[in-house]
Amino acid sequence: MKKKILTLGFSTLLISPFSSADSDFQIFSTFDSEVYTEAQPVKAFIDDFDAPLTSGDSAFTYNVFELGVGYGNFKIGYQSRFDYVLSFDPDTANYLHTEKNDLPFEERDYVYYLDGKQSTTNGLFISYDFKFLESDALTITPKLTVFASTHFQDANVEGTVYSDEIQGALEVDYYFSKDVLFKRFTPDENPSGVGYSFDLAADWKVNQDLTLGFLAQDLFYETEYEDSGFVTGYSTEVPFTETSDGGIATEPTIRLATSELGHEKTHTFEMPVRLKAYVDYRINSQFSSEIMIKRYDQDTFSQVKGRFHFWDHWALIGGYETNSKSFLLGVENEYFGLNVQTDNLNIDKAYYANLNWYMKLAF
Repeated sequence: MKKKILTLGFSTLLISPFSSADSDFQIFSTFDSEVYTEAQPVKAFIDDFDAPLTSGDSAFTYNVFELGVGYGNFKIGYQSRFDYVLSFDPDTANYLHTEKNDLPFEERDYVYYLDGKQSTTNGLFISYDFKFLESDALTITPKLTVFASTHFQDANVEGTVYSDEIQGALEVDYYFSKDVLFKRFTPDENPSGVGYSFDLAADWKVNQDLTLGFLAQDLFYETEYEDSGFVTGYSTEVPFTETSDGGIATEPTIRLATSELGHEKTHTFEMPVRLKAYVDYRINSQFSSEIMIKRYDQDTFSQVKGRFHFWDHWALIGGYETNSKSFLLGVENEYFGLNVQTDNLNIDKAYYANLNWYMKLAF
């Protein structure tokens, strides 16, 4: 782990002395909170899963706050993140919705598939803007973040469950700081994790009006948790039976290895890469447009934005995004920006929401 962090850091800084830098000093802060759920609106997804069921197989939230300083092409600062990514089979959502709302089950095997990751991290980042081509038209920015973490979930559960019977065939591969599935194997102390993430951005000003951009977030992401709780193993098709006093009697068909009695493990945790690509075109002095495509794990979003430019360097922004079916409204200039995006102003019915802002003081 330490070798990987040092290698990425060295690669980021290797050619820095050979690149020209501005002498401007700045203090900046950014915040970005994005949440998207399928099958249920965000609030119902988090709480009781009691809204009318819709089709879908994924959910995520990415939340990051940064506070830093910049000098010339360098930036360095503090970062705090909370991320959650979940993939599931639509039949699993159907099963959970039926169970949580006391609805009648079908007499069949339900597909049960959950693949989820969640982590909370705090650390430091450093980035550098490498300038290329005439008039510094091309900017490539690598960014390395090194962080600590004590809270995470990394779960994969796959198999089948029959109707509302306590029987099925499931495979479990589950690592955690807190056991939220079985609720009995939480370690006495939180695991200690150290990790890194590496982002890469490119911005090419083709001419005065046209700009192309690309961003790969978490291009590399790895955290190593020591003394992690875990449950791994499987159950077979042989049914469970309930006793008269509400207990469970089983055949010897469940094989689970757990972290109970101090058997914690070291676990390597990874997050999926997120990709963004955009084309920005300045139509005239008052209007500009942007088309962006985002790829998060298995979800693709296409976004169209328009800007109305007014006063000195201010812009009013409006846009629409497919897949999330959300509208965007914002305002920005060189030193401040605020954007709000959602598919429904009624938070109880929203499947997507994004709030982001930035502030910068230059000296």
